[in-house]
Amino acid sequence: MQVVVLIGNSASAKDISRDIVGVAKEVHIAARSVEDEEYGKQPGYDNMWLHPMIESVCEDGTVIFPDGSSVLGDIILHCTEYKYHFPFLETNGIVTVDDNRVEPLYKHIFPPALAPCLSFVGLPSKAIPFPMLELQSKWIAGVLSSRIELPSQEKIMEDVSKQYTLNMETTRVNLA
Repeated sequence: MQVVVLIGNSASAKDISRDIVGVAKEVHIAARSVEDEEYGKQPGYDNMWLHPMIESVCEDGTVIFPDGSSVLGDIILHCTEYKYHFPFLETNGIVTVDDNRVEPLYKHIFPPALAPCLSFVGLPSKAIPFPMLELQSKWIAGVLSSRIELPSQEKIMEDVSKQYTLNMETTRVNLA
């Protein structure tokens, strides 16, 4: 059994920590933007701790935290933010990556003009990643094997427009 240090506290780190807590000797999660009272041993787990973001890592794998505490990690896994970048993808503007958003996409997977030939797996960053990846992969496989049929191009574009309009309406920032 190994001591695992996860750097980050977003969806992938939470998902990975729950997956490995039963087989790891210890799971240590280094997070920023967490209330001080949340640090320490995590409720419901005998072998999971939440720490402030790491200060440094020694050559032997010892992770040093800002409060002076440390842990010798067998595995240090970065579970940090994704930045979308597809330099190999030439779509002549049919698919764009702006402000870390890939669009337009039908159901966050298929570019309408290129479906089903091109699909993206794992783009929604606020979802629980591994179950979502499996479901997206199964849907893509169903479409590519003709077991599942996508709606018409017109219906796909209608759905994409509605989704992006809804996103814009629900994610407005209140500057007051």
